[in-house]
Amino acid sequence: MNVFEKVQETRPEIDGAEENISAARVRLLSEIHAEQRPARSRAARRPWIITAGLVGAAAAVTAGVLVVGNLTTPTTGGVEAIPTIVPKPSVEPTPEPTVEPLTAAGAFSAAGASASTFTGLTVAPGQYLRVHTDSEQMVYQHPDTGVGEFQTDRSTAANAWMDAVSWDNYVPADTSSDWYSVGGQVEILQEFGPDAAALAEQHVQEIGGPSGPNTFAGGIPPWETSSGFSMQSFWQDMPRDPAQLIAWIRQNQGPVTGDQDYKVGWVLVDLLAKNVGSPDVRSAMYGALSMLSGSEIVETQGNIVTLSFSAAEQALSGADGIRRRTVTIDISSGLVLEKTVTLDVASPLVPADLPDERYTYTVSVVDALP
Repeated sequence: MNVFEKVQETRPEIDGAEENISAARVRLLSEIHAEQRPARSRAARRPWIITAGLVGAAAAVTAGVLVVGNLTTPTTGGVEAIPTIVPKPSVEPTPEPTVEPLTAAGAFSAAGASASTFTGLTVAPGQYLRVHTDSEQMVYQHPDTGVGEFQTDRSTAANAWMDAVSWDNYVPADTSSDWYSVGGQVEILQEFGPDAAALAEQHVQEIGGPSGPNTFAGGIPPWETSSGFSMQSFWQDMPRDPAQLIAWIRQNQGPVTGDQDYKVGWVLVDLLAKNVGSPDVRSAMYGALSMLSGSEIVETQGNIVTLSFSAAEQALSGADGIRRRTVTIDISSGLVLEKTVTLDVASPLVPADLPDERYTYTVSVVDALP
């Protein structure tokens, strides 16, 4: 029902032709009389209020007021004056601001802006930035190919297990000085297949126990640069312009096949996941990520955003699959909280939602080495 139909329903009824004529005459005289008298003596009018509905989350609520005169036939010859009710000023509601949906590029840009000014983990001389990593990794075994990621994959594995290990990296205030790394004991979390338990135990024995402390001057880089072989040297050579940084990574990767943005993006994610580096270095890497295609938001919880990169990749068995990588970032600080890697290919043994690799990170400032 539209507004006009509603008005027809709510109007006062006047029965009888004579009454209608008389009422119209009184109304005319009343209006003429009102024009000649002060506003306060005008005849009262009965208000009828029609309120429009709310349309959409951002629509304003408006109220239309329809005033219908009292058209009853008078019982006396005169018209009694009733003071006019002065309406109160209406207050228009303030529309809610439009919130644009967060995009992958926007999330990376926000993380870069935060990283450029974040000082919540400032390391003073003599202190260390402690980056704790919890790692979970699937190991696959096939009788004909052996054990390991580069021997078989989940599509043809006869046995599989998930091992877990933790380690700590200690980064000094002077990042050109020695970095320290201490590894923990490998544990088996899950097993799949008839011989997985025995094979997993043998695998743990071959790996050995806890490692470290190991020392690395300036940290371990992804590759050697003109300034030397260390993370510190890598940062020195790294362009701070995002577009130049992308070109620089492609040049250092050498000839590669497949999705270029995917491979450059994941180099940047791996670097950022170390949760170290100066504000300008980390801001430049996030800026480069915001310029690459192929990423999308998987989940958002407040400032915590999970994004994914995917690319077609053939499994070792020859089966077609999708290599899916995710990264979880606190965009209020630019810190990486988690990353995963999964080869999405059919497996009769391993659940599809179980990543091949998962790394979670906790960062803090400590006063001394363990």
